[in-house]
Amino acid sequence: KAEEDTEAVCRLLDGRIPLLALIETARGLAHARSIAALPGVARLVFGSIDYCADLGCEHLREVLLPARSELVLASRLAGIAPPVDGVTVRLDDLSETYDDTVHARALGMTGKLCIHPVQIPEVRRAFLPSEAEIDWARRVMASGDGAVSVDGAMVDAPVRLRAQSILAQVAPA
Repeated sequence: KAEEDTEAVCRLLDGRIPLLALIETARGLAHARSIAALPGVARLVFGSIDYCADLGCEHLREVLLPARSELVLASRLAGIAPPVDGVTVRLDDLSETYDDTVHARALGMTGKLCIHPVQIPEVRRAFLPSEAEIDWARRVMASGDGAVSVDGAMVDAPVRLRAQSILAQVAPA
């Protein structure tokens, strides 16, 4: 559990092993920005089940939104990789795994913990851009320079960066 004592672990590792800091308590979340900024911390990982147990709250998307958002922000401010989302506990309905992963991706997370190998294909699929996103990104990139309209929405440099990011995920290696 990454909390305020994570700095000592980072000193012991001395940068030899990247640390994935597991944030699974209120105290860990309160220190997420300083933890993310420690030398050697590569990523924050959300231990959502333990986090809920610590707070005495339900493991619901709307309840966990502030914590997930804080981990994304802490990671960005520290300049480290975006965080990894917590698990989906339901194993008999893989559409829930997919939906949870789409939600995590929309928040800016780029990974998800799995509790069973059967969840892996759904997580992978959710992190890939959809055909609609790819089509949109291609139209944005073909729209020219400056501020223009694509599908009735303004397109400028930040929007083009998002389109480039989407197309980079599907570019042949």
